[in-house]
Amino acid sequence: MRTNDKVTGVVTAAFGAAVIYASLDLKNLPRQDYGAGTFPTVIGGLLVLFGAILLLRGLGNREEWLAWQHPVPLMHFILTLAAICASVVAYVYLTPVVGFPIVSFVLLSLLLYTFHHRRWLPSMGMALTATAIIWGVFGQLLHVPLDLGLLEKVIYS
Repeated sequence: MRTNDKVTGVVTAAFGAAVIYASLDLKNLPRQDYGAGTFPTVIGGLLVLFGAILLLRGLGNREEWLAWQHPVPLMHFILTLAAICASVVAYVYLTPVVGFPIVSFVLLSLLLYTFHHRRWLPSMGMALTATAIIWGVFGQLLHVPLDLGLLEKVIYS
């Protein structure tokens, strides 16, 4: 199914507004101008902004709101959903032991290979890039603790 930009824009903006509303109760840190609600509020504001842009863009065309492109086989949908759920479970259980960089790289490589490229080199390249960006933004810039697992002994020995 393909949705018009009007639908996507409204849903995105509504989700952004809900994120902003939910982050209003989060308290500021002591002696800080910002707190736990800062990051979600910024993300929510960007979702509202980009949702509004999509909505305005969608109002300019005369496409149908929803259009079926081609049917998705039920078994393909179930296998895709199962693979994503299994990846989340594997991430939760393997990350403390093996570490974020290895688990993230392996899971993203497998998912990209399976669902998108069907070639290992591009899948692994994109997985490595995504893992590095996530590590840089969350681990280094935002100081979110990401487990090193096995790499901790290698890096700190």
